[in-house]
Order: sequence, then C-alpha cells, then structure tokens
Amino acid sequence: MGSIFFSEFMGTTLLLLLGLGVGANVSLAGAKGKGGGWLLVNFGWGLAVFAGVYAAAPPERI
Repeated sequence: MGSIFFSEFMGTTLLLLLGLGVGANVSLAGAKGKGGGWLLVNFGWGLAVFAGVYAAAPPERI
C-alpha cells in the first residue's frame, strides 16, 4: 500500500514540477524561453503529464 502512495506522490510531483516550470520559463523575463507562446506551454504540459503518468505507473505494468 505504501508503494502506491509513493508512486502517486512522485507522479504528482513530476507533473507539477515540469508543468509549472515550463510556465515559468515562458513568462519570466530572464528565462531563455521568454515569449515561447502557447505551443511551447502545451508541449511542456504534455511532456509533464507523460512523465507523471510514467513515474506513477506500478513497475509490473511497465
């Protein structure tokens, strides 16, 4: 039961870290992705969702 909660925690952490990171990259003035637009944000969130789901999947399902 503990491994289920840990994998869910890791998946949620990755989703938020990567998703909010791409938002900060596009909106902050000193970042390299400033003005990247909505397409960069969508691709970043898509990859964040993929990484979160992959991290939260139980090892026997991969």
